[in-house]
Amino acid sequence: MSEYEQFKAEKQKLDEFAAQKFKIVRVKEDLSGAWLDFEHPGGEQAQVHVTTANARKYYATLLIAQETPQI
Repeated sequence: MSEYEQFKAEKQKLDEFAAQKFKIVRVKEDLSGAWLDFEHPGGEQAQVHVTTANARKYYATLLIAQETPQI
């Protein structure tokens, strides 16, 4: 799998969680990528491991967006 295809798959997974109203509640970065802990307002939890540089940049934009008040 090319790096772009891997990024698309990771981005799609992140977008699916965001569409279901999950919020990123914890991030643990290491040399192999970033582990993201998601939590749904209903209490459900999930964890995603992103490994590509572009996906790591993308989750940062999601994190900023969820902390920015909506008008």
